[in-house]
Amino acid sequence: MEDINTNIEDVKGEDIKVDEPKVDEPKLISMTQIELDAMINKRLERQSKKATEEKVEAEKLAKMSETERQQSLFETEKASFAEERKEYEKQKLELQVVKELGIKELDTTFSKYLIGEDAETCMSNIKEFDLIFKQAVAKAVDEKLKGKTPLVGGGNLAIVNPWNTSTRNLTEQGRIYKENPALAEQLMASSK
Repeated sequence: MEDINTNIEDVKGEDIKVDEPKVDEPKLISMTQIELDAMINKRLERQSKKATEEKVEAEKLAKMSETERQQSLFETEKASFAEERKEYEKQKLELQVVKELGIKELDTTFSKYLIGEDAETCMSNIKEFDLIFKQAVAKAVDEKLKGKTPLVGGGNLAIVNPWNTSTRNLTEQGRIYKENPALAEQLMASSK
C-alpha cells in the first residue's frame, strides 16, 4: 500500500501525457460546380430509374392473380439464385486456378487472366500460360547471361585459337562454331 501512495505522490507534480490516437484528416476534394452537378444528376437518374422499375413491378404484381404473383416471385427468386450460383461457380473456378498456379510455382496474381467458362478451359489456359511464361523467362535469362567473351591478354585484340593443341578449348570451339562458322573454319585451318 505504501508503494502505491508513494508512486502517486511522485507523479502529482508531473503533467501526465496521454497518447491520443491520431485522427486522419479528411481529404479535401476540389471540383467545379459543373462536376458536382453532374455527379448529383447521375445519382438522381439512377435512383429515379430504380424507383420507376420498382413501381412498374409493383403495378404488374397488383394486376396479377395470387397464383400468377406467386409464380412471378418464384421466377424472380429463381433468377436471383441462378445468378448467385453462377458467381459461386466463378469463385470456385478462381480458387482452383489459384491452387493450380501454386502447384506449378507460378504467380497467383495471373489467376484473373486464366479463368475460363469451365474447369477444362481453365486448365487449358494454365497449361498454355505455363509454357509461354517459362519460355519467356528462359529467353530473358539467356539474354541476361549472354555476354561477350573477355579478351585474353589484358585487352589484347589477339584471339586465342581454341583449335591449337596447346590451348584446346572444346567449349570455346563450339561457341565460335555456332556464332560464326566462317571464323571457326579460318581458325581450324590456321591451327593445322
